[in-house]
Amino acid sequence: MPMLLAIDTSTVQTGLACYDANGILGECSWFSGRDHTTQLLPQLHLLLQHLGRTQEHITAVGVALGPGSWSGLRVGVSIAKGLALARQTHLLGIGTLDVIAYQHFQPGIPIYPLIRLGRERFATATYTDSTPWQRTSEYRNLTLSELVAEIDGRAYFCGDIDSGVQASLQKGVGPNALFPGPATNLRRSGYLAELAWQRLQSNETDDYVTLEPIYLGQSVKKASL
Repeated sequence: MPMLLAIDTSTVQTGLACYDANGILGECSWFSGRDHTTQLLPQLHLLLQHLGRTQEHITAVGVALGPGSWSGLRVGVSIAKGLALARQTHLLGIGTLDVIAYQHFQPGIPIYPLIRLGRERFATATYTDSTPWQRTSEYRNLTLSELVAEIDGRAYFCGDIDSGVQASLQKGVGPNALFPGPATNLRRSGYLAELAWQRLQSNETDDYVTLEPIYLGQSVKKASL
């Protein structure tokens, strides 16, 4: 049976998931810091071992493209390309903000996923509050004050949100600022796998050579709607 492997190294939190026509077979998330290179492949071997599978069972590879950590994204995309090329199988890239928004989609509430970029700046985008779910803005590099100035009404914030970020957003948006709990907010690679699987079923795949991470502030790839 076809099996998709999903890889997410967008931030200091890393994730892996295996997915097939029945749904998620297994997934894992952990704090890797900057040690993506040394930790990713051993963790993949352990996940496959738990599932009674090997790399021979991988028939597609989905990878989070960012925005996020420059070094982390390079590791994830490089390993995804290497696995797909070695297996001569499908490669599918998914924006990390899209994954976070998809995980937290709630009809009736606009969603603003956040990924910390450093120097008090965050990657974000606006996602529709109605079905079908979709992104309605470019990926953007903003400060929290710039983001708050754009919001009129209720907004659901998720992603890289610690107590300081939450306090700043609550101060700017007031009671209209909504947040998930810490456990709910954990970025799950199973959602990345599900989005990649949906693309695979629609016969959408990416090129081994041209697929690149999304960096905001460094124009490696421009995100379009």
